[in-house]
Amino acid sequence: MSWRFSLLVTALVLGACQDPSAPKLYARDSIPTQLSDWQIAQVADRQLILNAAVLPYDLATPLFSDYALKLRTLWLPDGATAELTDTGSLDFPVGTVISKTFYYPRARDAADAADVQLTEQRLVAFDGASLALDQVRLIETRLLVHQADGWQALPYVWNEEQTDATLQITGAVKRLRLHSNENPRATVESFAYVVPNRNECAACHNLDQNQDTLSPIGPSVANLNHAMVADGSAENQLAALWSRQWLDEEPAVNELPAAAVWQPGATDNLEQRARSYLDVNCAHCHQPGGSGDTSGLFLHSGASKPLELGVCKPPVAAGRGSGGRPYSIVPGHPQDSILSFRIESNEVGVLMPEVGRSLTHDSGLLLIDEWIRQQTGNCS
Repeated sequence: MSWRFSLLVTALVLGACQDPSAPKLYARDSIPTQLSDWQIAQVADRQLILNAAVLPYDLATPLFSDYALKLRTLWLPDGATAELTDTGSLDFPVGTVISKTFYYPRARDAADAADVQLTEQRLVAFDGASLALDQVRLIETRLLVHQADGWQALPYVWNEEQTDATLQITGAVKRLRLHSNENPRATVESFAYVVPNRNECAACHNLDQNQDTLSPIGPSVANLNHAMVADGSAENQLAALWSRQWLDEEPAVNELPAAAVWQPGATDNLEQRARSYLDVNCAHCHQPGGSGDTSGLFLHSGASKPLELGVCKPPVAAGRGSGGRPYSIVPGHPQDSILSFRIESNEVGVLMPEVGRSLTHDSGLLLIDEWIRQQTGNCS
């Protein structure tokens, strides 16, 4: 019996008994100060234990956030279903709660909680139902709650004791030291991990600047159309939603789009990996209607014309953000391309994405550089 099926059976039993420990919903004007009040997860015996009613999920290619790992969960109220849309998104019902807990593995042999370990692995110390807190450092948990009048973004910051997280509307800064055997820049790199304030959440989650609304970004059909492996079992995540009766129709997973996995060693080809990486990290702004619309640079998965992808495209406004480079992409020459320059930079006002990171993602930069290097042609 898979752990997902076990969670499903448990959730159905809890629902039938109206268990008071089930996740709770709060109206926009009555949000609790403590994360634990939502009952999405609870800390006990040095573990962050997920409520049996929530569904953990993973993205094929996630957004880079200063090497933080992310434990994601989804919960829909009883009887509610999500819809598969023609645009490739999932239309979640009112009452949906999406959580994303950012954490790091603790650095090896380090006594200070500020010392964390760089890894490109996924869901370290997670067994499918709980996260081992003796192995990791929790930083923040972000909630997206679908209220009757739209989505609400709520940032919660974990305390030093790792027992609960407190609502921090104004954001927070955590001083950390990243230990790495992989990063060629430094063995230990000090940095400021920034928890965004509520307005900064809107900078990414407002996908249409003509509307004052937020939307989920990560859990798209393509990014969920793969198996999540945990505790020795694997199940397609769209199929898992259907098995919970959280979809309005059974998904034909073999006929639906599937996002590529960006990481080196993945079976997807270079073009697919690079485009998937740009779609997740850049397209929430660089798509029609997004905040980067006026740049004319479109990096969403649906973009197909070389110019809109940046090939031989000059910047709309010259400045230090261009690094003195003439085009977003110069085929064959990442060292001359603005796209590579801004992904590499960690200078405020130059780096891209503008929020959500302080460090350079070296592996992501190598991927995009390799993608540009294999492109042919020249800019006249």
